[in-house]
Amino acid sequence: MGFQNLVFNPDSVFLVTGGAGFIGSNLCEAILNLGYRVRCLDDLSTGKKEHVELFADNPNYTFIKGDIRDFDTCKEACEGVDYVLHQAAWGSVPTPMAAVL
Repeated sequence: MGFQNLVFNPDSVFLVTGGAGFIGSNLCEAILNLGYRVRCLDDLSTGKKEHVELFADNPNYTFIKGDIRDFDTCKEACEGVDYVLHQAAWGSVPTPMAAVL
């Protein structure tokens, strides 16, 4: 069974954090292709605007430029959302930080 066979409520709204990154943008595309609504939250610190420009004209797609560390931004992004696919993250933990962990 592939993801194409997954069925959700037709009015489902998905929030993809880090949606302008490689994995996040592919998730946005797949969800849109299934006919659902997608809200992307990304601060574009590592994600690329080019990854999501393809969806800009899609009426089922909304982009929010913001940081997941900001409570109000997250609260706004989650308004009316049914599912959150959390992809926002730094690519790696800096070496000095890893030594502390």
